[in-house]
Amino acid sequence: MGANRDYTIQSLHHALKILETFLEPGRVNQGVTQISDSLGLNKSRVFRILNTLKQHGLVQQDPDTKQYRLGLRLMTFGATASRQLSIVEVANPILDSLAKQSGETIHLGIIEDDKAVCIAKRESKHSVRLYAEVGKRVPLNAGGVPKVLLAHLPPDERSRIIRQEPLPKFTDQTITDPDELEEVLAQIRHDGYTIAINDLETVTHSIAAPIRDHSGRVVAGVSIAGPSHRFSPEKIRRFTRLVCDAAGQISNLLGYRNQNAIGV
Repeated sequence: MGANRDYTIQSLHHALKILETFLEPGRVNQGVTQISDSLGLNKSRVFRILNTLKQHGLVQQDPDTKQYRLGLRLMTFGATASRQLSIVEVANPILDSLAKQSGETIHLGIIEDDKAVCIAKRESKHSVRLYAEVGKRVPLNAGGVPKVLLAHLPPDERSRIIRQEPLPKFTDQTITDPDELEEVLAQIRHDGYTIAINDLETVTHSIAAPIRDHSGRVVAGVSIAGPSHRFSPEKIRRFTRLVCDAAGQISNLLGYRNQNAIGV
């Protein structure tokens, strides 16, 4: 392989350069000609790129002046990135401590586009590879963190996700019946944590608890996961206390205040 191989996608490169022009002073609103002249791109290409960006909500066009400005969809990207960064930054030392105390794999996850996404992970000191990896997206009906996140969605969102299409089945223990899943999710909300056994991967336990922000909204979940043979009843009780304490600490650092401790 050549050391200087260029992997740039030119059309994407041009789209990003166009978006960047809106960040310059005095260029909140721009027309095709202005962007074309500043970047040295032909008007037809600029128009096609802007039309594509508009379809995805990344720019919007004034119907009268025909000028473009940044779209509201970019606020969603920015807010999500900011939220992920702040949660990870706050959680990092607590995840380190949780991994050290448990000796098992630690996951931190959020919801994005109706999927659970792992945004931070601490590997077990033991040689084992689990399903969730940083950046991986998984359905919400199986696993510790996914079910904790699903359980705390508003009822209408939760119902839409679990009833709009057949739920995926990963193992014999995966819950795919919406009514049965609703009962499990209600129990999670009551208990303040969940113990997922063999439902995302066979012979695997995952103990997860919700993380709340200053408003009390669940914005993430944290879990201790590992092979079932290492999760004795005594360890399950201990790990449940550890993961609930960790979730509480992260929540407090995000501004959440609640005097009700979770008993195990």
